[in-house]
Amino acid sequence: MTDKRKRLTVYLHPEDDSQDARAMDIIESVPLRTRGEFFRAAIVGGSALYQLDKRLPYLLAMLFDGQLTADHLVGIIQQTTGWQPTTASIQEVIAACAGQVTAAPAIPEQSARTEGEEQARNNFRRMLNKD
Repeated sequence: MTDKRKRLTVYLHPEDDSQDARAMDIIESVPLRTRGEFFRAAIVGGSALYQLDKRLPYLLAMLFDGQLTADHLVGIIQQTTGWQPTTASIQEVIAACAGQVTAAPAIPEQSARTEGEEQARNNFRRMLNKD
């Protein structure tokens, strides 16, 4: 039987990148005995997002500000892939029954870019230019 395991080395630069610093904070909150499984789950999860749309892992990394919600994640997936949920919220059902038209949910826009967002955008551009 051959060993097809793969060892990966990743460098984070928390002093240069706010997303890396936030990731380090989360990593340090994971107990040492389960960090390996956490890293594996993060890589597999990122791969699943990549399979849906190659831009998703990069967008999530770029937009990672510590405030990500499930609604934001769904909105990013909808806007990136064009996917529409197969279920509706109760508010949409009530509005449809009442004959009202509701707007599609969108990610709230920030009025001003923060320094971290600008850094994330620059990192994303650098990643795209490497290809």
